[in-house]
Amino acid sequence: MIARSMPSLLLLFIPVLGFSSVSAIFNDSEEIQPRIIGGQVSSIKQEKYLVQVTTNTELCGGSLIKPRWVISAAHCVYRQNKNEFKIYGGASDQGGPYAIMRRVDFMTVHPAFNRKTLNMDVAALRLTSDMTGANIETIALASTSVPARVLVKVSGWGLLAADATETAKRVHSVMVPVWSRSACVSAYKGIHRITRSMMCAAKPYTKDSCDGDSGGPLVHSGELAGIVSYGYGCASALPGVYTSVPVIREWFLRTVQQHS
Repeated sequence: MIARSMPSLLLLFIPVLGFSSVSAIFNDSEEIQPRIIGGQVSSIKQEKYLVQVTTNTELCGGSLIKPRWVISAAHCVYRQNKNEFKIYGGASDQGGPYAIMRRVDFMTVHPAFNRKTLNMDVAALRLTSDMTGANIETIALASTSVPARVLVKVSGWGLLAADATETAKRVHSVMVPVWSRSACVSAYKGIHRITRSMMCAAKPYTKDSCDGDSGGPLVHSGELAGIVSYGYGCASALPGVYTSVPVIREWFLRTVQQHS
């Protein structure tokens, strides 16, 4: 572990199945330890919009918004080569065996993304061709915020235990309640600035935002309402933090229009 000047910032950027090393995006970052807490085994039939955003060594989640467009977290792709990415859809198991795979021919992060604060932690990825097939569907972007205390679903292939060395083979999901903005800001006061692009969700000590991969979906009423971003610890007193989709919605749609 490398000592840092701020509490342990837990980015949900996790190693691909079979790899135990984890890459951090901060020079002063310690190793990242995301894991699923309080979730359950799911099926891609319940999350047809969910995709795996992978390189040879790393895994993030993402959501299919258009047949050729995926939304994910900026820190998952920041300063990475687009040619290294493979996007998998339509499979409950990590990497297949029946997954549909596409490459990425264009990707960009929000111009206001800050890799230290994780403000505007969102990225748009254009696939080489439409992703279609069994158990693959697009999901709409929410235009309004989710009210406090409403339950939302988070899905991904995160680690299943704090001491695990491999990510989950099969997709997991968890239901967590959304926090009010005032409660979110209050919880992180003096620890991390909660910007307007951020929202909180978690059941303290029981179910946390770590239940999904970075870039993965937070879903409410069949719409994508949040993108898994970061957390300080897992299942602690602090809630997980997500990028608020209503805040970044227009940027994503404008990006799709300009580059389609």
